[in-house]
Amino acid sequence: MFAGRETTAVAAWMRAHPSIEIVARDRAGAYSEAVDIALPAAKQVSDRWHLLCNLRDNVERLLYRLGPQLRQAAQQGEVGGVTLGRQGLLSGTSLRSWQRLSDQRRATRLALYERVMALRAQGGTMKGIGRELSSDHRTVRKFITAGAFPERAPKARGPTPLDPYRSYIEERIAQGCRCPRLIWQELKQRGYTGSRAAVQNCVVRPLFPQGKVPLLQAPVRTMPCPSVRRVFGWLVGWRKLAVEEPRSADHERFVQALYKIEPVVGEVRSLAREFLGLMHRRSPWQFDRWLKSLSRCDAAEMRRFAQSLRADLPAVRAAFRLPWSNGQTEGHVNRLKFLKRQMYGRANIELLRLRVLKPN
Repeated sequence: MFAGRETTAVAAWMRAHPSIEIVARDRAGAYSEAVDIALPAAKQVSDRWHLLCNLRDNVERLLYRLGPQLRQAAQQGEVGGVTLGRQGLLSGTSLRSWQRLSDQRRATRLALYERVMALRAQGGTMKGIGRELSSDHRTVRKFITAGAFPERAPKARGPTPLDPYRSYIEERIAQGCRCPRLIWQELKQRGYTGSRAAVQNCVVRPLFPQGKVPLLQAPVRTMPCPSVRRVFGWLVGWRKLAVEEPRSADHERFVQALYKIEPVVGEVRSLAREFLGLMHRRSPWQFDRWLKSLSRCDAAEMRRFAQSLRADLPAVRAAFRLPWSNGQTEGHVNRLKFLKRQMYGRANIELLRLRVLKPN
């Protein structure tokens, strides 16, 4: 372990280990330059996990830029059936504590967005704005490229004990019953084991002081705008959604609506999925053909991704041909970063080295 990741520091370490023949690395330019300087005969291999992360980052940059189109697609998609609960509520005056906290956080984030855009209008750079506002430059970049204030998507909620009884609640509300306690008692007789508060939240709008307002005023509602990370999962399948979040007809309707609004998303989806297949099959001869298609993509983010791949082409091609990768070391890298963040930057590299090498 050595201090820093600058080219000179990495090159000095490599000169001390001249027997190295293969270097599996991420795509940072400092590492590539260091290998060229210190060990020009060594074979460089781009790490496959980092290549996939680069793909995800560029697709997400495109989706951040298409923020207004994402919201438009969500408004066009209707959620099948009636879903009772927080997402179906109207805004009001009598907010609960978690709702007030959520509004406060949104107001703080909106104020930061407005300051970022004001400084950008004055000619400030992304890094300069980040330093002035003490914000991460990635947050500043997301704000600037979003085109409008990027709303955060509501957290996805898992199944609850109340789910099997929602149709009965809807039926009782349609019959005119407005008493949460009575409906709760009826559900208990049918085997419901959850809390009465959950039933009350579904029967009564908590945002109105008088309550007793049914949630079934709108039988069909539009989808809340999903997060960029979630849209990426629906488009490309980065995660196994069959386990974490079942792919539903609502998701597919959203994707199809987004295609109609912004056709380039369909092209990006096809290219991203093809790259995942090439990576899994290790097809270097097909990669060159795919790279030409990527360079002609209408999305500027994907063309920049193609340029970065061409700049590091020998190492990228080696990732398809050779078995080497950083997979064996990423766990140790994660542990190292965890220890470093525990120290909050108040200690030097010597203490970090001791904590890594002599944890006990």
